[in-house]
Amino acid sequence: MIRYALAPETFKLVYGSYQQFHPTRIDEMPGTISLSTARGMNASFQLLVCKDTPWALNVGKTPHLSQKGAIPTLRVAAPEGVSLHIEDMHVCDDGYFRADALLDDEVTEQAADYTRAVYCEVEIPADAPAGKKTVTLALFESTMFEDEKKVGEVTAEIEIFPVTMHKPSENKFYLDLWQHLSNIARKHEVRLWSDEHFAALEPYMKSLADLGQKAVTLVVTEAPWGGQSCFREYRMEANLFEYSIVPLTKTAEGELVADFTHLQRYVDLCAKYGIEDELSLYGLSNVWCMEEAGFGRLAPDDPDALRVRYLDAADGTYKFLRTEEELETYIRLLTDYFKKTGQMEKVRIAADEPADLEKYRRSLERLMRIEPEFRFKAALNHSEFIEEFGKEIYDFVPYSGHLFTHLELLRKYRDTMPGKRFLWYVCCVPHWPNTFLRSDLCESLFIGAFTSWSRMQGFLRWNYTVWNDDPRKDIRYGDFLAGDTNFVYPSPSGKPLLTLRYKALRKGIWLYELLEMLRDVKGDELTDTLIGRVVKNTETDKYYTDGHWLENVVSLHWEDYEGLIREILHILAEKD
Repeated sequence: MIRYALAPETFKLVYGSYQQFHPTRIDEMPGTISLSTARGMNASFQLLVCKDTPWALNVGKTPHLSQKGAIPTLRVAAPEGVSLHIEDMHVCDDGYFRADALLDDEVTEQAADYTRAVYCEVEIPADAPAGKKTVTLALFESTMFEDEKKVGEVTAEIEIFPVTMHKPSENKFYLDLWQHLSNIARKHEVRLWSDEHFAALEPYMKSLADLGQKAVTLVVTEAPWGGQSCFREYRMEANLFEYSIVPLTKTAEGELVADFTHLQRYVDLCAKYGIEDELSLYGLSNVWCMEEAGFGRLAPDDPDALRVRYLDAADGTYKFLRTEEELETYIRLLTDYFKKTGQMEKVRIAADEPADLEKYRRSLERLMRIEPEFRFKAALNHSEFIEEFGKEIYDFVPYSGHLFTHLELLRKYRDTMPGKRFLWYVCCVPHWPNTFLRSDLCESLFIGAFTSWSRMQGFLRWNYTVWNDDPRKDIRYGDFLAGDTNFVYPSPSGKPLLTLRYKALRKGIWLYELLEMLRDVKGDELTDTLIGRVVKNTETDKYYTDGHWLENVVSLHWEDYEGLIREILHILAEKD
């Protein structure tokens, strides 16, 4: 017996001892779905398929014979312009398996009564005609050399409104997902900063650009995060050290010479895809210091434990800068380069969660003494830093818990600090809203809606490609919840495997853009009223108190977001 049905894009297939997805649930699900979209904004849904005998699922044109013998193959056929990806299942912190990666492989084999999900995405070009569009997926069955027989079909009814979504590079939503370039080199087994490394980086940058990424991550000293303490983790091994993109040499005469070839090549690669608003420099401020593990200060007077490696041309050995004078010389080399190339205005000296007020103050004083034009950016999980360094920090990025607690204060700062950026971020905490493997995908849509409602300008997360040693097998690592460390997966093809979480974040960003388009033409009152359908409680300072838990704050119903998008598009279409 074959079972099949459609589910919304925010559905997440789960298998486990207590959350087993029983195939009979498909019988209660629809064979059609209705979607609303704009031009240039793709429409997505999911197909669930199951059979009561061992079987194979084929979502392409690849021929398939099973080494297990004569098992039937169910093939899904889609019209042109519709992409199909089988969803991979990943073990989560609770031992359940949850859907996430969107596989490029067209065929997978399944046990009897095991449901598989297929992510279906309909491309809606920017010049698509407005009106109704029907997409039909046909299911065919065959065993070995039998002719295929049609066994069913499902349909998606898509209404395309006469509203055109702009290119991701033109997004108002300021997205900053950090890039960990050394990890990408390791997973694709290429030499750091080689031609092969840059070839491997390119599809990752394109995937970021498709989300509307704004910032370029540049690590300019060695291991600024200390490898996320990976040397302390023995349950799931990981090499998480990030290395400087700037080779440094000390000549026989004692002069320091920096080579910016790799740095500029990466900056230019990002610019090729429209990622060019910001150059975030990591490793110059609030370097993570763990003296007991060897990650301490190399220069006694250094407030930031900078680790700067150089080649000593006099004897051909690698060494580290060990005086404050040499470190300042290196920072000036960076400054001079960005000034000479006309990029200084884009530079941000970024700090990740500074915790010591006095230490951070000394760090800023040192950097401002070297270069008064520096602008500073900080991901802040200590609220006192917001008020203490309101003058110095140009890009404020509070952790969500402090954003919720101090929203009115942050709004006041935003209104009284013209020209400064205000983003927000989530990481290993809080448990909601978040983008973990176990998170409801609606939480990512909520991120877009809340950013608009709160008048923040964008969103930051640290985790695009922070993989353990075998992320395709198991993405759990240390104390991080599964999915905290990555949005995409590496693949043998060299391209990143996108995920349900990536797609949900993109939908959340699209929602933000639509809300801002609505705000521009209809004002704040109507826009915020409509957002209230999904931001269910505006008392943000009470979000984590009794009675203000996830289901009472965040809408977890796809229908609420779909209805919100449809109404926005209807209003915008009437304007035109």
